[in-house]
Amino acid sequence: MTAEQDESTVTITGAAPGTIVALRRAAAIAAEHGHNWIGVEDLLAAIVTATPLSILEVHWPRQGGTPLNRGEINDFDPSAPQQALTFDEIKALVQSIIPGAPNGPHGPAEPAAVTYKVRGPHAEEFRAGIERQT
Repeated sequence: MTAEQDESTVTITGAAPGTIVALRRAAAIAAEHGHNWIGVEDLLAAIVTATPLSILEVHWPRQGGTPLNRGEINDFDPSAPQQALTFDEIKALVQSIIPGAPNGPHGPAEPAAVTYKVRGPHAEEFRAGIERQT
């Protein structure tokens, strides 16, 4: 007799291609560590270890330089020493690279959405945690 397992199914509509790549990489990282589901730490690892460059690496301030702004030509020297940032500066950097609304008919017609289903012995606990965070 096997015990019932916790399971979740998530559907994302309106995901950018880079988001799909990050989620797939996060799934691979989770599997590499023997996990059967993607954790936030797997997703964070997928984002910061993206190759050839992560989105953070592209925008990270370089010593003697300034951080790139959205819309600038990406011609910085990735070998230049990076500035050390505080955690608050990292949060500000991440917020600064979120693009504004597109001009014209780019992307999906409807806003992005995430739906989920959870089942298993801890489903109610998981559901409560998910709803508390959103």
